Amino acid sequence: MRLSLLIVSGVLVGCLPSQPSSVGPIAAPAAEWTWVDFADARCANGATTGLGINPAEGATDVVLYLMGGGACWDASSCYLVKSAWNVDLGYGVGQFSSEPYRQLPLFDRRAASNPFAGASYVYVPYCTGDLHVGTAEQRHVQTQVTRHVGAKNLEAFLQRLAPTFATARRVFVIGTSAGGFGAQMNAWRFAGAFPSAEVHVLADSAAMQTPAGERWRQWNDAWRPEQPPGCSSCADGAEAWVGAARAQLRGGRLGLVTSEEDSLLSAFSGKSASEFRDGTRALVTAQFSSNTSAAFVVPGTRHVFLDQWSGVQQNGVPLLDWITAWRDGADFRAP
Repeated sequence: MRLSLLIVSGVLVGCLPSQPSSVGPIAAPAAEWTWVDFADARCANGATTGLGINPAEGATDVVLYLMGGGACWDASSCYLVKSAWNVDLGYGVGQFSSEPYRQLPLFDRRAASNPFAGASYVYVPYCTGDLHVGTAEQRHVQTQVTRHVGAKNLEAFLQRLAPTFATARRVFVIGTSAGGFGAQMNAWRFAGAFPSAEVHVLADSAAMQTPAGERWRQWNDAWRPEQPPGCSSCADGAEAWVGAARAQLRGGRLGLVTSEEDSLLSAFSGKSASEFRDGTRALVTAQFSSNTSAAFVVPGTRHVFLDQWSGVQQNGVPLLDWITAWRDGADFRAP
């Protein structure tokens, strides 16, 4: 997936403006990307990280994009298989300057078809291997500490983003893959940070199914995610987090874009294609069948849709039209 984006979009070159660590609202030039360092945000390797911001002058809509990139939870997955991006390398202005995901269509202000062309953008990188929900430090390898602190990073970011976009009317939290899991599992954090705004969550290729065997327990033990308020069952399975997100969004819309047999997620969850398909259907029936929560489900095994969203449709409904309905709330339902 990442390789295909590099080929299609090309690697971005040149240095971006960057800001040192600070406190309070972020002041950045409009209509261009600026990297902002955070002294209190860390990657798994201990290096500091930050975020990218691209404000739109006068905008009342904000897109908070959570980057994806796998997950890891022990020595093998983090350092042998390396099933999560940026765990050993970290993520700073250098990586962001050449980040192909900044070329996603949702960041293209020149495209008249882009539902978010007039919004301000925030790009949250991923370098903690924990679906953006970790609060723990582990010694998977005795010689080094692995910091699964994605949730702590989000809290640091939101402390500055909330006053930066204090007048926002709508906040759209959009995540791809691991970022889609993080968007759903941190819905309560986003809703709490922007109490005066509508907060809506869209997860791309992030159908929250409890994995087979011991993996869910392993993830919880490694990352120690903080459960949403009132969700006593969130420790027991992934699906409960979706119900918690719906409750915490206070009427905000929750959308899921997924294939039925997502090949990458089925492998991560230790399920066969048919088992994952059955789990997807059960999840959609239980959690994405209301006027505020709906899913765009397509047959097949595709993983990630927001890189090329214009050519996708289901039952005659273009994905782009469905995302616009999610944005505005008009006729938001399964295609």
